[in-house]
Parts: sequence; C-alpha cells; structure tokens
Amino acid sequence: MEDQKTQEAKIEAFYWERLSQFHPTDVCNRSEAIYNPAREGFVLPVYNLRYLILPNARKILRVETNDRSVEEALSHFFHLMVFVYLIEAKESKPSHTWISEKDLQGGGTFFRGPHRLDVSALENLYGRDPEAFLKAGRKLGGSEILYGDRGFALEVFPKVPVAYVLWKGDEEFPPRIGVLFDATIQDHFTLDVIWCMVSETTRRLAEHSL
Repeated sequence: MEDQKTQEAKIEAFYWERLSQFHPTDVCNRSEAIYNPAREGFVLPVYNLRYLILPNARKILRVETNDRSVEEALSHFFHLMVFVYLIEAKESKPSHTWISEKDLQGGGTFFRGPHRLDVSALENLYGRDPEAFLKAGRKLGGSEILYGDRGFALEVFPKVPVAYVLWKGDEEFPPRIGVLFDATIQDHFTLDVIWCMVSETTRRLAEHSL
C-alpha cells in the first residue's frame, strides 16, 4: 500500500494538472485572485497573507510585503483548499449571514466522528482566556464580532469568511468554541474541503499561542 505522503503527492499532482487547464481570466473572475503574467501564476490572499500559486512550476510561495516570494512549509490541507478554491469558486459573493455546520446541506450527518470539527486544542489554549483568543484571531487577520463571550471573523479566502466564537463557560459548563460559516460557503466548497479548511485554520490559530 502507498504511504500517506505518496497519496498526498498524487492528489496534489492531480489538482495542479486541473488548475493548469483553466484560463487565468476565468480563475481570477471567480476567485478574486490576481494573475501575474511575468510569473505565470496567481496571487491569492489567504488569511492575512498573500500567496503566489505557480501551476507550471507546481509551487506555492508566500509573498512578503516587499513583493519578494519565499518558500514556506505548507500542509497538504492548505494545498488542497487553495486548489479547490481556485478551481471551484463561483462568482457569488458572501451573504454576511452566519450559519453553523449543522445548517449546511448534509452537515448534520457529515461533521460527526472522525469528521467532527475538532477545536479542542483551541478550547484548551484559550477557553479561560478570551482576550488571548481574540488576539490569536487578529494575528490571522480576523476582526472582532459580537458573538458569544468573544468572537472574530477572518477571511480564509476573498469569498470564504469564517468565524470562531468562544463561550468561556462557568462552574457548570466547560469553555466551548464554535465555528460559523457564511451561508454561501457551499457554493465554493464541499463538506470535506470545509473540514480541511477548519483543520488548517484551527492549527494556525493554535500556533499563534506560541
């Protein structure tokens, strides 16, 4: 049997090939990426950063404030959600209506067991410290929203905002963190890609506690 790294490499190769088949104008119109003809790649805002996606070179580089591009260790989930966004994003705009995973079509049954939205690491890190929770969100480009005891919304992609909300709990109930999505998210992502996106976002928020 193939190991996980080999399987991931095959999946990424498949998406690189698919992305290379799309006309840059089509990709940019749908995703709000910007095409860089000199580099033959797409500049895409992800979280509060910019990334250069190069289909011919099959690389994703981070673009720094001085426009210098640098290599960064990026997870398989990050690659996957970037590919799917550029390939599948529709022209619809965010509705600015928040819904939970249970409100997504099929979400009530999909997000269970191994596919539950696991934010336990964030609850352990920030459950008793709402200000640190909000600070972590701001480091990822988030802005405060008036939900729960603390909440923030951030743009994972230009058309895919996500919100994290903390209820700090009391003597009877432990702290709890929930994830909210714009009502249009399924225009762009299937449930499994939403799960990957939340896993990646949660990991990055946990890293900002270090």
